Amino acid sequence: MKLLRRGTVDSIADGSPSKVGRRGMRRPQMGFRRLLSALLLVGVLAVLTRPGRLGARALARWVDARVERFSEPESGTYARVLAPLLGRLYRQVAEDVAVELAARRTRRATIVDLGCGPGDLVVAISQRLRDARIIGLDLSPSMLLWAGRHATTDGRLKFVVGDAADLPFGDASVDVVVSTLSLHHWAEPADVFAEIARVLRSGGVALIYDLDLLTLGSSQMAEVAIAAGLEPSDIGRERLGGGLITRLFVRFRLEGLAEE
Repeated sequence: MKLLRRGTVDSIADGSPSKVGRRGMRRPQMGFRRLLSALLLVGVLAVLTRPGRLGARALARWVDARVERFSEPESGTYARVLAPLLGRLYRQVAEDVAVELAARRTRRATIVDLGCGPGDLVVAISQRLRDARIIGLDLSPSMLLWAGRHATTDGRLKFVVGDAADLPFGDASVDVVVSTLSLHHWAEPADVFAEIARVLRSGGVALIYDLDLLTLGSSQMAEVAIAAGLEPSDIGRERLGGGLITRLFVRFRLEGLAEE
């Protein structure tokens, strides 16, 4: 690995830093400061102005479209690099699921993770809820090759290829549906929410987490709820607390409908 440019090495040898060496040492600092200043400016504009928020949202969607790929080799990059960065979020989601089930006094729950990717969230939930049966569902066979490493022979952790808009589960058969960073990829969110409502048991809950910059606003989600055959108030939109990473997300909540 090259740690110093040649001009810097030569100047150190004769005891007097050269002009080239000094410039080479200053440039990374100046570049970092400029980048930091630009990020701060974008952040201020995104928070304080409507054009800034729209621009930040457009930029986030542009980056997302180029980062999240669901076939090899991109899925391998996602599994190795990006998924581990979401560890704090996954731990928060696992805690949320545990709290929800404890409030419902449900121990041997069936939990479904929609858009499970390489399976990191399934693992995080399983570490908190040893008695739960957790099924990860994803459209990408490539992603599920990574997730399959976590599958158990007793079926407690299982991964299946499937479409969130056509869930392979019976009516009122699931206690918790959870999803992270998947909603903004759903072509027809209303179809997915209709399926979630169908498979949730009475007293069950769906917790759908997505990036605030990429996901649906309150008015858009109200339209989705109506199209799914639900009331607008059935799907709540909640901001998350906690650390810097989790504050970038919002959570949509759908309670299981009471049986008629």
